[in-house]
Amino acid sequence: MRNEAVRRLVPVFLLGGVLALALAVRVWGSGFGLPAYTRCHPDEHALVERAARILWTGEWNLGRFNYPPAYAYLQTGAYAAYFLWGAAQGQWNQIMPFTLPQYYHVGRLLTALMGTLTVLVVYLTGRDLKDRRTGFLAAALLAGCYLHVIHSHYATFDVMLGLWAALTLLFSERIRRQEGAFWYLWAGLSAGLAGATKYNGAVVLVVPFLAHVLATPWGEWGWLNRRLGVLVGAFLLGFFGGNPFALGNLPDFLNGLAVVLHHYGTEQPGFEGAGNWRWYARVFATSADALWVAVGVAGLVGWLWRDWRRAALVACFPIVYFVLASGFVVRFERNMVPLLPFLALGGGWLLSESAGWLAHRLGKGAGWSNGLAALGTLLVLSLPLLAALSFDAAISQRDQREVAGQWVEEHIEPGSKIAIEHYSIPFDHSQYGVKDVIRISDHDLEWYQQEGYDILIISDGVWDLLRQQPDAYADKLAVYDQLVQSSELLAEFQVKPPDIVVAGYPTVGVYHFPPVRIYRLPD
Repeated sequence: MRNEAVRRLVPVFLLGGVLALALAVRVWGSGFGLPAYTRCHPDEHALVERAARILWTGEWNLGRFNYPPAYAYLQTGAYAAYFLWGAAQGQWNQIMPFTLPQYYHVGRLLTALMGTLTVLVVYLTGRDLKDRRTGFLAAALLAGCYLHVIHSHYATFDVMLGLWAALTLLFSERIRRQEGAFWYLWAGLSAGLAGATKYNGAVVLVVPFLAHVLATPWGEWGWLNRRLGVLVGAFLLGFFGGNPFALGNLPDFLNGLAVVLHHYGTEQPGFEGAGNWRWYARVFATSADALWVAVGVAGLVGWLWRDWRRAALVACFPIVYFVLASGFVVRFERNMVPLLPFLALGGGWLLSESAGWLAHRLGKGAGWSNGLAALGTLLVLSLPLLAALSFDAAISQRDQREVAGQWVEEHIEPGSKIAIEHYSIPFDHSQYGVKDVIRISDHDLEWYQQEGYDILIISDGVWDLLRQQPDAYADKLAVYDQLVQSSELLAEFQVKPPDIVVAGYPTVGVYHFPPVRIYRLPD
C-alpha cells in the first residue's frame, strides 16, 4: 500500500522538479539593469510604459494599435497587485510614476511565470497526445531551452504568445478526440487571445480548425457545422476581448496593423535580409539550442510518419508560422519563441520512442527505458542549460552602461553638449545639454561641429551587426568611421560574455552586452 502511494507521488515530484527548474532559470537575473537602466530591449520599455500609463491614468484605450493591448492589460493587473502589496508594506500610499523601474521587474517576473506555465501546458499536452512520459520529456526540454529562457526574462509578449499557442493545441487535441463542443470554445478563445497578444499569433487558429476537420466525418461538407461556428465565434471573442477598442477605432486599428506589416516588410538596419528561412535555420544551428532544435524537428517528422493524425496538430502551426515569419524582410530570433512548445513536444516524442526501441533491442524492461529516456534528455539539454545559466550569471552583474553613466557624471564637465544614441547610458541629463540622435550616423561630423556638440556617446550594439554586412550598410558605416576616427576616445566600457551566451542569437549581445564608447569631438 505504501509502495503504491510512493509510486503515485513520483510523477508529481518529477513534474514539480521540472517546473521548479524552469522557474529558477527564468527568474535568476530578472532584475538586470535596474533601477538605473531600463532600455535593454527595444520593445520592453514601450510595453511596460503602456501598461503603467493605464495604471496612472485609468485610460484603457491606448490609442495606438501597433502592439495589441492584451499583454499590456495583463501587465497592468500585475502592477496593480504589486502597488497594493507595496502599500500594505508601508512603502507608498499613492500610485506614482517613480515606481517605474520596479514595474519592469514585476513585468519580467510575470513573463517568467508565463514561461513556467507553458512548461506545464506542454506536459499536459504531451500526456494527452501520447502518454505521461512523453509529456515529462517535452516539459523538461522546454524548461531548459535556451531561447525560451532568454525571452522569459523580458517584459515582452513572445513567451505569452507561446503560452496561448500551447493552450490552443491542448484544447484542440480534445476536439480531435471528440470530447465535446466545450473545447471548441476554449480553443477558439485561446487562439483569439494569441492574436490579441501579437497579431501574427492569430495563425494558431489553424490548429483547432484542423482538429475539427479530423474529428468530423466527411461527406456533403459535413464539417461546416455549428461547432465550427462556435470555434470562429470564440476566436473573434478572444481577439476583440483582448483588443476591445479595435472595432470602435477601426481606422486606428488598421493603421496600427499596417505600421507593423510595413515595418516587417521593409527594413530595420542590422535585422533584415532575404531568404530568412535560411537565416532562422542558421541562427538555431549555430546556437546552444542546435541539438535541441534538431531533435524537435526530427521528432515532428517521425511522429508524422508514425501517427499523422495526432502529429499533424502539433506540426501544422510551426509550418504555417515559420513560412509566414520567413516571408518578411525584418527578422528577429524571438519570432521563433512561439514554436518552441511544439518543437519540445516533437523532441519528447522522439526521445521516448527511441528509448523504448533501444531498451527493447537490449532486452530490458521499463526501468531501462525510462533511464535511457532521461539520459537522452540530459544530453540534449546539456548545452542549452549551460548557456542559460551562463546568461543568467552574466546579466546579474552590474550593467556596463550604468558604470559608463557614472563615469560621465564624474569626468564630463557640466554644461557640455552631448549627443547620445537612442538606447543610451543612464546619467543625470539635467547637468548637460543632451540630444537623442537615434544613431550617430544620422548626422555627419560637420553637422555635429556646426551644432556645437562636445561629446558623442555610442552605445547601440547594432554596429557589430552592420559590420557583418558592409556592402548593405556602406553609407552608415562610412559616417560612423569618419566620426570615430576624427574624435578622441575618452573611455570605453565593454563586457565579454561567454561565447556560448551570444552564439547564434545576435540580439542577445545587442540587448545586453553592447560596448559603450565615449568620444570627444574635434573643435
